[in-house]
Amino acid sequence: MSVSYNIKYLKSLQAVRERSLRVYELALCGQLQHFEFDETKIDSVADYVLSLVHRDYASIASVPPHGRWRSYCVKTQSGDRDLVAEHVLKWKSSDVSEWECARRVIDLIMVSVLIDAGAGAEWHYEDEELGRFERTEGLGIAALRMFERGVFSSHPHNPFQADARALLVLSDADVAHGFQVTDANPLLGCENRAQLLRNLGQALMEGSRYFGGKCACNNHPARPGFMLDYLSGCTEAPLTVSIDDIWDVVIDGLACVWPTGRTQLDGVALGDVWACDALDVDSDNDLSDSADHPRRAETLVPFHKLSQWLTWSLLEVVVKLGKLKVSGTEKLTGLPEYRNGGLLVDMGVLTLSPAACERGLKGGSVPVFEGGDAVIVEWRAMTVALLDKIADRVRAKCGLPNDQLPDMFLARVLEGGTWKAGREIAARLRPTTKDPPINIISDGTLF
Repeated sequence: MSVSYNIKYLKSLQAVRERSLRVYELALCGQLQHFEFDETKIDSVADYVLSLVHRDYASIASVPPHGRWRSYCVKTQSGDRDLVAEHVLKWKSSDVSEWECARRVIDLIMVSVLIDAGAGAEWHYEDEELGRFERTEGLGIAALRMFERGVFSSHPHNPFQADARALLVLSDADVAHGFQVTDANPLLGCENRAQLLRNLGQALMEGSRYFGGKCACNNHPARPGFMLDYLSGCTEAPLTVSIDDIWDVVIDGLACVWPTGRTQLDGVALGDVWACDALDVDSDNDLSDSADHPRRAETLVPFHKLSQWLTWSLLEVVVKLGKLKVSGTEKLTGLPEYRNGGLLVDMGVLTLSPAACERGLKGGSVPVFEGGDAVIVEWRAMTVALLDKIADRVRAKCGLPNDQLPDMFLARVLEGGTWKAGREIAARLRPTTKDPPINIISDGTLF
């Protein structure tokens, strides 16, 4: 295969699922390098996930799709609140069009997702109105409050947008202040999160095809929300857009957002793509260790976790507020992050090898590895594949006939769901830190 083909393939959703499935097939033959795999325990994970669905939603059909919007649905003493929906109602009451409301929410969602890598156990956010939040919820509320204050906007009279002009000049101090970072309240990778947002500003400037919008000019700088205008021109049937078009915006339009020091082919940074030891066994050829080819392309496993998290999150806005239908959403995969993956370890589906565990234990209670470590790559690949297997079992066990199964089924399994199950079992087993069973050293740009 040509280098250009491999680059295109490794940036595709198809490759995420196919490469992870290759690792899963090796696991079935006992050929993983860093984990033991117990297939018999997948059913118990599916049962646990279904028990949470029934506890919180009664039926999988009632579970909302997994996405960043969920971080803005909060419980308060006065009842449940949807902070995004509240803003939309206020904007409409001020004669803001529904289309512009959708653009604004896309602006918020994009910046909120890009800063949503793991915050660490020591950080929290104190909101004057809503109280204390930690981890992903805290990051989400902090991003919302910065959005409301106009931190991401260059418009003198409209704080409710994120645009290239403002993002490009965003300082590390701006972000640290917005996240209430102090020596006593450290946030992992704070400076790297700020750089991601500046990179987003650059991507918006360079991606006029996606983010320029029909009204883009000097008075209307490029915004994430203008992608809705681009998508409206991609409809393949009345009001229907393909997931491939949304993915193109995310994976191509935001390519320069991600750090360039990761895996490359022919000088092209691939993003969240890593060499997998298990797939080395599948090759008889020597591997190249040059700067552009750290591994043969056939041994690379793409995940594109934040890109997929962003895509899952954008879908809800595009459908709910943009009034577009989206086809092909089944191409998206489950997210290979520490809650979904932690669930598999805590429930015994995956067991870290003694050698890897010893190497990862560095004085803490759980093993710790860098994000690009071979242990983490194998863990994430198995997580992608196993989330599909768990969703299949939930589908079979949920009691609904096929014609009553909700769309974006995997997204509802994640929300209802595996992510919640991973968090709850971690809190039960490790109540002091609530950490996953394997920790990842976060730089604020990956997990």
